[in-house]
Amino acid sequence: MMPQDGSSAVSLADIEVEHRRRLRRGRMVTAVQFLAVSLVLAGSVQLSGAADNTIDGGWGERVASFIDRLLPHLRAEALFADRATSGSLASWFHDLPRWLEAMRVTIAMAFVGTVVGGLIAFVLAFFAASNLNTNTALRQLVRRGFDAARTIPDAILALIFASAFSIGAVAGVLTLIVATTGSLGKLFSEALENAQMQEVDAVRATGGNWLQEMRFGIVPQMLPQLLSYWLLRMEINLSVAAALGVVGAGGIGVELQRAISFTEFDTYLAILLLIVGCIFVLDTISERLRHHLIGGAAH
Repeated sequence: MMPQDGSSAVSLADIEVEHRRRLRRGRMVTAVQFLAVSLVLAGSVQLSGAADNTIDGGWGERVASFIDRLLPHLRAEALFADRATSGSLASWFHDLPRWLEAMRVTIAMAFVGTVVGGLIAFVLAFFAASNLNTNTALRQLVRRGFDAARTIPDAILALIFASAFSIGAVAGVLTLIVATTGSLGKLFSEALENAQMQEVDAVRATGGNWLQEMRFGIVPQMLPQLLSYWLLRMEINLSVAAALGVVGAGGIGVELQRAISFTEFDTYLAILLLIVGCIFVLDTISERLRHHLIGGAAH
């Protein structure tokens, strides 16, 4: 039977009413969520003390004063003069040879920590991926190990290792190995879980064992992504290694700590610029390597 006249119009009107009701409900939910996040943020700011204005002159004046102390007082007419001339670049970077030597130690720390920690994470990641390891107990054990290694603050780890192995680069390297294992272990295992298993099935069908399945079925398709994570962690570790020196782990951080202790803020800025420059160079090299790997894999 044909519907009575007007029934179609009534149906469309009901749909329109329902649509508007859902829109109002969605907007209300969004408003409530926004209000809840705002309240949590306001409470966190209050509890953290970030809103307390107990600094003489207020935040703006103190920040402006700090920036003025950071900036060197260079003079254009003496910019390229020798180190003994005040206002020259050479006088600003007065201890550049020593800083470069400390930076070399920092780069070496970051490299060793990244390579060793990455290798450990690479091996353990196969046991943490749910599609590659069906042993739930072992998988959870490895994952919780990654969590523990990743969540312990780097400065705390450096202090622990410094107390055990004395102050120096060894404490920094061990800290970076643990931190790298935790962070890359999580990234590697999650990346491996996205691998296509058809290649593994093909290797298994030819009689390959588990190691051969991983070697020929998983590693070739995931290697560019894993190496990309690895190179990114190298950049992060360079920054971390510089910071760890402040707590006695060696490297350029020792020079930073010395500049802070003697309130040589212009020296502090010079060392920071040196670190940033090294990270820029490393980032450029890593970017080219990533593009080469991805391009090579694509072909």
